[in-house]
Amino acid sequence: MLHLNGRALTTVGAITVDGVLAYTPIGCGSPYLTGPIAPILGAAECYSIFSTIGAVTNTGITNVIGDVGSNDGSATGYDPLLVEGTIHLIPDPSTAVCASDLFVAYNYINTITPDIELLYPAQFGNSLVLTPHTYIMQGAATFIDTLYLNAQGNADAVFVIQINGALSTSTYSNLVLINGALAKNVYWKVEGAVDINDYSTFCGTIISNNGALGALSSNVTLNGRLLTTNGSLTTAAMTANAPTLPSNCLTIDIESFDGRNTDAAITIYPNPFSTSTSVVLKDELKIDNCQFKLYNALGQEVLNTMITQKSTTFQTNLPDGVYFFQVIDHDGILQSGKLISQQ
Repeated sequence: MLHLNGRALTTVGAITVDGVLAYTPIGCGSPYLTGPIAPILGAAECYSIFSTIGAVTNTGITNVIGDVGSNDGSATGYDPLLVEGTIHLIPDPSTAVCASDLFVAYNYINTITPDIELLYPAQFGNSLVLTPHTYIMQGAATFIDTLYLNAQGNADAVFVIQINGALSTSTYSNLVLINGALAKNVYWKVEGAVDINDYSTFCGTIISNNGALGALSSNVTLNGRLLTTNGSLTTAAMTANAPTLPSNCLTIDIESFDGRNTDAAITIYPNPFSTSTSVVLKDELKIDNCQFKLYNALGQEVLNTMITQKSTTFQTNLPDGVYFFQVIDHDGILQSGKLISQQ
């Protein structure tokens, strides 16, 4: 495939092209496109493979850069030696916060007003070239052949593709990033199941809403993330590489910090609790700089308040179940763990 960043002009004679990408360069009349403002992924940025509600399973030799987990059950079939990140075997504070942040990111992407409607979702691809915009397809999309994302020399350019239906690909489908386009700036919002077929190369963060990431098949390479709000997620002998990983990803084992650890920075009691629980901060210098957050098992924030004294009691009226807490100071997460409500 020839890329022509400019013009082909002749005073006499015909011009014949075959498989050429030709576009007017920036500064020569073409608009300088940046696309929409990218969503904030929060804790979801730490994950390469995640489901809020649904099983996460793998078969075959799958290599992953990033965390793997579910906030609803276990992540099975992944070889720890092939995962450059944490495999969250059971729901923990990290998966709870990821679920919450994923919901926020999905809502944001879903409310972006699209610039361009792609009218033929059943024939998506076919050497189509997209520049930084928010695109929408009003139905299930089938990605075949090749798709080019052209950042036009802007490494900060953002692409958002909203699909109001399922997404599937042909075998050997290929998403190509050109002219400075980066996988970390590509976002797919899919209202339904996602199936990436054998030997395909895909880029970007996929957020599937209420649909299983049904088959990330053999020899698929994903430079991005597989995230679903509700549905199972299955991978098979593939490679998934999260394009960026924050340095402060939460990987605390819920059994290590259950709120009663006497060596920890804070103590929370009683745990289990019924109508109230107290947070005791050991370092008085942290007072007025600490925030207490509590999440339910779905990752939804149910309490968010400041700690104003060494011992702070919170009145609660929460259903029975497991909850996850974070105590945050100006440097980040001070402590995390789980609490149990028993009425």
